[in-house]
Amino acid sequence: MTVTALIVVLGWGLVVGLVFSAIGAAGGILTSFGLITLFGMADPNAVKPMTQIVVLATALTFVPGYLRRGAVVPALGLLLGLGGMAGAWAGSTVSAHFLSDMATFRPLFGVLTLAIAAQIGWKVLRHLRARRAGSAEPMQAFSGAVTHKVLKLGCMCFDYGGTRYRVPILAPIAAGAAISFTAALFGVGGGFLLVPYMAAVLGMPMHIIPATSAIPIFLSLAVSVSNFLNLGARPDWGLLLPLVIGAVLGALIGPQLNRRLPNLWLQAGMAIVIGAIGFKYVLF
Repeated sequence: MTVTALIVVLGWGLVVGLVFSAIGAAGGILTSFGLITLFGMADPNAVKPMTQIVVLATALTFVPGYLRRGAVVPALGLLLGLGGMAGAWAGSTVSAHFLSDMATFRPLFGVLTLAIAAQIGWKVLRHLRARRAGSAEPMQAFSGAVTHKVLKLGCMCFDYGGTRYRVPILAPIAAGAAISFTAALFGVGGGFLLVPYMAAVLGMPMHIIPATSAIPIFLSLAVSVSNFLNLGARPDWGLLLPLVIGAVLGALIGPQLNRRLPNLWLQAGMAIVIGAIGFKYVLF
């Protein structure tokens, strides 16, 4: 690898780590985009575990920062991860056998990312229209730590920013299984589905989502990567190493960005990034 190529790979890894650690999503999508489009990898079954290893390393890097400021809901993350491990094994198995052709993989991946971007974008637009009409709440800033976390039979609860959240226990287990199956199918981390689930379905603010989503991502990726490798995937380790280094460096910066930006801006940024990549894979 030339010096110029090395700088490009490190730079793209930095972007991946920064975005993923700031919003809790798009790390896998951006990594796959880089491996396929920027670095010319043609084997989907090599791209998938490489992408997931980058996401795994990034998650391990940025979670401690969120933990130190209490911006995480561990019980919710574990419930999502419990279902996620089963979904990851099933999804990676199906993917290795039926999504091994890039001509099939690219457009399906693009359609999926566009659907997620559209959902997030619609929510942001609704909020902006409500603001113009004077009926929307102000954009929520970082509100400190999650408090009063309770896990009991049938439900888990927690407080953040003056709001009490109640989540039925079975809901995140089922959601984690479905999300991890889909993520493993396409060889990504799953944050692009976990974040909309927590933001839109559970109504959680973006400031406590990244580290919470990282818990099920870590658990499901450990299963998925192992299964891909066991099924014969052959990563390009020479390309993967500098990509991981860049992502880890970016992950040291992202949590500070998350803390300073309003919730709505973080959601809008995620929709733009994911939507642009989706258009790329569908149209080109």
